[in-house]
Amino acid sequence: MTEKSGHVHITSDIPLRFNVSIKLGEKSYHVQTEHGGTKEPLLTTRIYHKGEIVYLKKADCSDIMGEEDCGDKLQALMENHHKSAIEEFTIMLKQSRKKTEYLDAAKKLLSRKNNREALKILREAVEEYPEDLLIVSYYGCLTAIVDKKYTKGINICKKAMERLDLAFPPITKSTHTTLYLNLGRAYVAGGEKKTALAVFNNGLKVDGANHDLLWEIKKLGTRKKPPLPFLSRGNPINKYIGLLLAKLKNR
Repeated sequence: MTEKSGHVHITSDIPLRFNVSIKLGEKSYHVQTEHGGTKEPLLTTRIYHKGEIVYLKKADCSDIMGEEDCGDKLQALMENHHKSAIEEFTIMLKQSRKKTEYLDAAKKLLSRKNNREALKILREAVEEYPEDLLIVSYYGCLTAIVDKKYTKGINICKKAMERLDLAFPPITKSTHTTLYLNLGRAYVAGGEKKTALAVFNNGLKVDGANHDLLWEIKKLGTRKKPPLPFLSRGNPINKYIGLLLAKLKNR
């Protein structure tokens, strides 16, 4: 920077920075705001947790770069940008905790086989957080399984998958595979088992050791063919022969 007639002018591309560490709940974060210089007149705030970016905010400030007092204005803009990013991130964390409470409650009900109550909670959650991929995905899955609205449930799950590339920060491997699980289970509920198998296998490309995906594939792949393949599985003759074979096997 050079000073002339009481005005500050930026003559260097060395970024200006704000750095601070904050603690929210039990977690510590590092917040860094920087200006990209004359070649890249952007204000960028990154919030890190354990070295990973968990929040990002950018703003264009090229409109003040040619002004004589741009140094003072830039300093003020950076400070405001820095503070607003922290405020927005704090609000986001509070919302995230509430989302987690919804999902935890739904998962607890599902573990107790109370699927209808779980769907009721997710219906409430999706109204409040219609952009949350996990909430939308679980809601779609249960819409297919519980309400038996197969096409609607599948489409809801697919919409969550389609928004994967827009998610920031990028979603975790666990969340990614959960989206595949929910979509696949919705397809299973609708009787589209070949499509479900393809979805589960795509999930394994993300996490090849995922136990839930492997279990779903095993369930689809280990079902035995009916004794008389030319009759439906539910045909009384197939059921009767199946019972006889089971009794013989247990002797």
